[in-house]
Amino acid sequence: KVGMRTGTVEAPVFVNAAGAWADELADLAGVRPIDLQPRRRTAILLDPPGGGVLAGMPMVTDIDDAFYVKPEGDALMVSPADESLSPPTDAQPEELDVAIAVDRYERLTGQRIWTIRRRWAGLRSFVSDRSPAIGFDAQVPGFFWLAGQGGFGIMTAPGAARLAAGMIRGRELDEELQALIPKVAPARLR
Repeated sequence: KVGMRTGTVEAPVFVNAAGAWADELADLAGVRPIDLQPRRRTAILLDPPGGGVLAGMPMVTDIDDAFYVKPEGDALMVSPADESLSPPTDAQPEELDVAIAVDRYERLTGQRIWTIRRRWAGLRSFVSDRSPAIGFDAQVPGFFWLAGQGGFGIMTAPGAARLAAGMIRGRELDEELQALIPKVAPARLR
């Protein structure tokens, strides 16, 4: 049961897919948080040097995962691969992180960057073991966690959606999805 300004809504299942705000939402619902840690990731878009063709260019990252550059449409996306702790918020890029991205790109390529086409930041949320939290809360019936996708949300979304939908609907899951349940169960975090 959820109270809102316009009244109360009741449902047998409440899915907490609030991203960086998932712990705050759980707390409002009287559910013990899972210690979600939102972390800011910064990215910039650059025009390719000399108007170069990007088709077929691979993603390039350093061995420490402290920088990457990859094609993004007709531009290059560059990130310092930062993971700065942040409260849940509308993340904005910090000038220092933008400067670090430019510096790392210039050191890698030997080319000067004079113009940044676009800059932004987003929040990636993690729990202690950096695996997602997908499943019903062991202490609050009907409260379903779908949080902590971290840096893998886009890549794992189809599988996570199949797993969550099957669990919520009480459907039988194939062996592959069934094997994931203990690895993503929110109970492992308490």
